[in-house]
Formats: sequence, structure tokens, C-alpha cells
Amino acid sequence: MKYTLSAASLVLLLVLSAASGVALSNLTSSSSGSSGTFTIDADGTSGINEYTLLEVDEGDNDEEEVVTERLHEFMLESKNAAGVVTWDFGDGTTATGKSTTHAYAKPGHYTVTATSTSIEAIVQASLELTVDMVGTVESDNMECVCAPTAKDTVINLIPSTGLVTIEGFVTVEHDGSSESCTLRNPLQECHVRVMLERTLDGSVINQEVLFDDTFRSNELSVAFDLVDLEFESGEGLQLRLETDQARDWHKPSTEWSMTAPV
Repeated sequence: MKYTLSAASLVLLLVLSAASGVALSNLTSSSSGSSGTFTIDADGTSGINEYTLLEVDEGDNDEEEVVTERLHEFMLESKNAAGVVTWDFGDGTTATGKSTTHAYAKPGHYTVTATSTSIEAIVQASLELTVDMVGTVESDNMECVCAPTAKDTVINLIPSTGLVTIEGFVTVEHDGSSESCTLRNPLQECHVRVMLERTLDGSVINQEVLFDDTFRSNELSVAFDLVDLEFESGEGLQLRLETDQARDWHKPSTEWSMTAPV
């Protein structure tokens, strides 16, 4: 089934739709004519954005954060379009053309809608896409909380607003500037404290200790698995690392993944 419209009628429908807020899909058919049904396809319905942060310290104890983001790019194509094809990616951006590409800045579930507009018909097709995220942070050396120059080692897990699951691990590695952790006596064993903190507008509102102990290896990993955490606007999640041992110089690295928020 299709609707036959004159050029004047098509213009009038577009004007009335924009003025009234009525979706054009209410006025259209699912077929573009004899060429077949209008559809859209993607090279995949899910993707992963990659976030990397590297702390660079040039010796002044004032680290520079170098952030790299690699966004997954979806390739989208329409089939059996009878006219001009416009795309609405569900994130406030649009495009025109029978094929296009798009990357989402944030994790989430998105509905892509393509509209084929011709003199004969206005038809639409939709597709659901999902974007998850993985993150990696390489922090500068930790310092003992007892040191006058002690600095915070904080890893922002940058959770999205909504319900998410976050899992990952933080690894501390002795940097070799002092005696190996494996050779120390019991009173000087290497130490680390890993805390998970929820924040609101940058202030800590809840703190959970994941690990607080000594160890006799040059590398230690602490895992975390946080299922179905809900975040509202202004809320955040971070890891805080500390050591009480003055001779410790640990270099932490953190890796985690986060599901698309629902």
C-alpha cells in the first residue's frame, strides 16, 4: 500500500507536521513502491567506545592528564529508498543520504530512524543500536599519605546516568625505586589501600574499602564487580588509592568496562 501525494500536498503535510508535532510516520506506509520495502541496515547493532587516560608527570608533582577517546563508528545503509533519505540518530544529530556513518559520544541505547521522502510517499524505518564502554587509566606514581607532598590517586570511572554494570580491576606495580616488595622484612612490607567512592557534584558521599593490607609481591591486582548501579545527574563513581608505607612508589593502572545505561 502507498499514498499518492502531489508536490503541493507533500509540502502542506510537512508544514502541518512541523507545526503540530505529529509524527510523519502516522501518515506513511511501510512500502516505497514496486522496488520493495524501505529498510535500513547497519554493519552491527552494538559497539564499544574506548576511553584512555594517561597521567604525565614531568617531575613537578603536577600531572597532566592526556585523554584519548576512540568512538565506535556504525555504518548505516538504506535499501529501496524512493527519494531523499534523512537520518535521525537519536542523540540530537541528523544526516542526509542513502548511506551514512555515525559515532555516539556516550554509551547508551539509541534508536536510529531513517525517513525516505518522495512525491509518491513518505516512509520510515528504524533500528536499535547499543554502545558500551571500556576504560583504561595509567596513573602517576602513588606517594605515602604521610609524605608532605602526598597527592591523591583518584580514578574517575565516569559512569553514565541510568542503571549500569561496571566491572574491572586496578593493578599496582612497584616501580623499582626502592627495595623490592618480595625482599622486605615484615615491618616494611608493601602496602596499598583501594577505596570505591560515590560522589555527588564532586563531593564524596559514600566510601567502601575494597582492599587495605600489606603484600609481598611486586604486583597486586584488586578486582571490582558492580552490578546494576543507578546514577542520577551529578552523581559519580571513583577509585581512590593510598599507601601508608613511606618507601612505596607504586604505579597504578586501571581497566574497566561499563554496560550501556538503561
